[in-house]
Amino acid sequence: MITMFSRCASLSSTALRPQGLSASNLRLQPFCHQKAAAAPITSTARASCRRIGNNLNATKLLSRSQYLLRRSRCFSAGGAKPQPTNQSFLQRWMAPKEMPPRWTLRWYGEMVLICTVFAITGTSTMVLVRPAVSDVLGLKGNFKEGPWSYRICSLVIMTPVYASLLVCVGTLFGRHAYFRFFAVKMFSRFGIPPEMMDETYQITKKTFRKY
Repeated sequence: MITMFSRCASLSSTALRPQGLSASNLRLQPFCHQKAAAAPITSTARASCRRIGNNLNATKLLSRSQYLLRRSRCFSAGGAKPQPTNQSFLQRWMAPKEMPPRWTLRWYGEMVLICTVFAITGTSTMVLVRPAVSDVLGLKGNFKEGPWSYRICSLVIMTPVYASLLVCVGTLFGRHAYFRFFAVKMFSRFGIPPEMMDETYQITKKTFRKY
């Protein structure tokens, strides 16, 4: 009987040891049961707080990654940036437009619009440059037969006129930012720093989608 009692005592002290209690402390301090019961609740609460903190950090990281993804998609559409809602009609019309996904119906419509702008600009440039070279400068000829003075003067006059008309026609079709990139690139070939014409040119150049 004494042996059984000693075994029970040893088992009880072993069970209470992880909680920081012993049989003597339990005998001298009866309220230790309350502390022992409160200890698992405290550890559970701390674990819950840690899980909540981890969930909050994961939520913040997810929202940040989604924001960066939206921003990268906007930049890939020709340097587009999130626009505020309180804008005038002219600001919304000239704002960068997002390039639709390829091989979709919207993308085909966008390609038709872009080709139309290039066609109108090229035709208008030839209509304006040829009379200017022939009548104003008095140079007769063509690109095929020459002379070289006619070819050189036509190219020198045609490039800035074409770039300017490209921005004007593109703005009329609601694609100001898209065609402004091409115009800045053309003017930069004459030695003009592109940052003087467009401060965001280098950023737009890295993610610009032509089609």
